[in-house]
Amino acid sequence: MAEVDSVFVDKTWLDTVLVVGITSFVLCLKNLSAVSTAKMGLVYGIIGMTALILGYWLDNAYTFDHGSWVIGLCMAPGFILGLAFALSVQMTGLPELVGAFNGLGGLA
Repeated sequence: MAEVDSVFVDKTWLDTVLVVGITSFVLCLKNLSAVSTAKMGLVYGIIGMTALILGYWLDNAYTFDHGSWVIGLCMAPGFILGLAFALSVQMTGLPELVGAFNGLGGLA
């Protein structure tokens, strides 16, 4: 009997998570095109990103066993800073915030 390295033997769960994530992103882009549905578009975007990050994070083929905590440790500062900026900036300052984040992404 073969040893099982992962709790998830069948990779169908990851395919399902990918479909949910990609579908959520499509719905996000569709709903962000109108002011009346923009809030729901953001919710779809959050669902899609969360599903994809957690899906790959829980799969040992992508995190190499002990890498899960390293990924979480590296994501924590970005999450904390992003949340702090998102809560402190008013709607009228969002273009400047997006420009600053794009600049920081270019530095990375």
